[in-house]
Amino acid sequence: MDNVGKIMMIIAVIAVIGAAIRYVYFYKKEHFECPHCGNKFKPKVLNMIFSVNAVEGKIITCPKCGEKEYMEPKKDK
Repeated sequence: MDNVGKIMMIIAVIAVIGAAIRYVYFYKKEHFECPHCGNKFKPKVLNMIFSVNAVEGKIITCPKCGEKEYMEPKKDK
């Protein structure tokens, strides 16, 4: 593997570690609240990974009412 390949591998590993840290923080301290039904939830990890990132939040589907909507994370109480 040449130097460029090694650098790309290091960048990829750093990106994965950064994403993992962000998700751990989210699941410990934040949740989403559906604007349609008011359901407070923490989505499954795969839903978080494959949902669309938008500004500060995500476009994600509420597990209770099924509405797909932009939601910003809220702090747990």
